Amino acid sequence: MKSTTPVLIVGSGAAGSMLALELARFGIDFRCVDRLPEPSRYSRAVTVHARTLEMLERIDASLIDRFIKRGVHSPGYVMHFVDGVGARSEVRPGLDFTQLSSSRYPMLLLHSQDETEAHLRSFLKEAYGRIAEWGVTCTQVVQEADGVLATLQHADGREEQVHCQYLVAADGGNSRIRQQLNWKKDGTDYAGTVLQNLDVYLHDFPDRREWVHYCMGPGHFVMVVQLPGGYFRLLMSQPADKADATEVPQKVFSDILAQHFDGIRMGDTVWHSRWGSRIHLAHSYRQGNVFLAGDAAHVHSTAGGQGMNCCMQDAYNLGWKLAYVLQGLAPAALLDTYESERKPIGSQVIAAASTIHELFMAGRNSDPAALLALQISGKLQALVGQVSGLDYHYRSQGDNATGLQAGDRMPDLQLAQGRLYELSRHTQFTLLLVSHGEASGQQLAQLAALVQGYSRCLQLLVLDLAPAQYLQGADARLYLIRPDGYLALQVPLSEVDSLEQWCRANLERK
Repeated sequence: MKSTTPVLIVGSGAAGSMLALELARFGIDFRCVDRLPEPSRYSRAVTVHARTLEMLERIDASLIDRFIKRGVHSPGYVMHFVDGVGARSEVRPGLDFTQLSSSRYPMLLLHSQDETEAHLRSFLKEAYGRIAEWGVTCTQVVQEADGVLATLQHADGREEQVHCQYLVAADGGNSRIRQQLNWKKDGTDYAGTVLQNLDVYLHDFPDRREWVHYCMGPGHFVMVVQLPGGYFRLLMSQPADKADATEVPQKVFSDILAQHFDGIRMGDTVWHSRWGSRIHLAHSYRQGNVFLAGDAAHVHSTAGGQGMNCCMQDAYNLGWKLAYVLQGLAPAALLDTYESERKPIGSQVIAAASTIHELFMAGRNSDPAALLALQISGKLQALVGQVSGLDYHYRSQGDNATGLQAGDRMPDLQLAQGRLYELSRHTQFTLLLVSHGEASGQQLAQLAALVQGYSRCLQLLVLDLAPAQYLQGADARLYLIRPDGYLALQVPLSEVDSLEQWCRANLERK
C-alpha cells in the first residue's frame, strides 16, 4: 500500500490530539496514527492549567465549556506537614492560583488526562469529521529530499508506505521515532526516587475536596486530589531505599495519610501504577521535515502538573506554523521558530518542575518555615505564574522591557466590542489598532492598503480607546497578534512602515 498526506502525526495522546485538532481547524489534511489498539483509560496527568484553558477557549467556546463543566475548579495547593514526633502543621494556601489576575481562569482545573484527550478527539470528530487511526505502528522513517517516507504496520498485518511533507513524532517519552533517528537528548533520573499513583475512593476525607493537598513528612510525600467521577488520585514519592515493592500499595498510602488526617477509610481501587521519575530534553526539536512534540521532546517531574499542558502547548505552537507554510501564507523559515520558541520553554518547565520536586516531593521537608519564607519573598507566586503557563513567553533573549512586548502572551482584554479572545477566535493574525481618536488619514490609508494586501493573513480590529491597564500610551498604536494569541509586533501607528516590513519578511501577500 502507498499513500500521501501533507502531515503524518505519530501518537494520539495530548500533543498528537491537539495538533490534529489545530490542523483540522486550519483546513490542513493529515493523518494521525497510534500504535495502541485503543485510547488509554488511565493517565498520570490530572491538571489543566490556565494557559491551556485559554487555548481551548480560543479554539472554540463549546470546547472550553466541556472542560469547565466536567473539571473540579481548584484554588490551589494546601501544604500539610508532620514532623518527626507526629506534630501536624499546614500552610493554606501554599500555592495560590486565585491570584492569576491576567486570566479568566485563576485556578487549577482538575481533570484526568484520558478525559482531556477524549474531549479533544470527540470535538475533532464532531466539528471536522476526523479521527485517529489506532493499532497502527510507525516502524520506519526515512528523510527524503521532498519530505518523509514512513512505513506503517497495521494491526491486521498490512504494511503501508506513506509519503508526507512533514512528520510529527508525538509518540511519548520513549519515542521510537526519536530513537530510530538517533536523536540526541540530555537526561537524568531523579536519583533514588520512586513514584506511585493510586486512584481510589476515599471515605470520610476531612478536608476541602477542591484543593490539591500536598502531605509531607520525614521520608515521604503524598498528593491527594479528588477528580471528576468522585474518586481520588493519590501520588506518592518515596526515596528508593524506603520503597518496598512487595508492600500492598493501599496500606502504604493509608499509613502515610493517617499521619496527616484522622478517620479516612480506603475504598475501592480504580488503578495503580509505579514508575521512576526522569528528565530529558532533546538537543533539537527538528531534524529536516521531522518534528518532536510533547514528551518525545521533553520529560520532567510530575510536580506542578505541567507535563500534559506543555505537550498541548507545543502542538498549539506548531500547528498554525505548519498550516501557514503548507497553505503558502508564510515562508518555510517560519517552521524554524518552533524549536527556537518551544525548546527554551521545555527547559524552563523542567526547571520549574524540578524546583517543586525538590521543595516538596523529595520527601525531605517536614518544616513549613522554609515554605513560608518563600511565600513572603514572592518566589512562590512567581512559580505559580510559570506553572500556570501564563508567564512563559517567546521574547528575544535578554529582552527585559516592561509592558507588552513581541513574544508576550496577549491577555484577554475586555473591549467595547467584546472580549479579545472571542473577537480573535479565527485562524488569521489579528491587527489591533488602538486609535485614541488621533490617527491621520494618510496613516489609516496606508494601513488599509497593507491589510488589503495581506487579507488572507490579517484581520483588522479597531479600538477608539485602549484598556488602560494593558495598552498604555498617548499615541495611536498597532498590536499584531499571532493565531496562537502571542504578540508578534507592537509599534506606534506612525511607524506603520515597520509593520509592513515585518509582514514582507514573515507573511506572503495574496
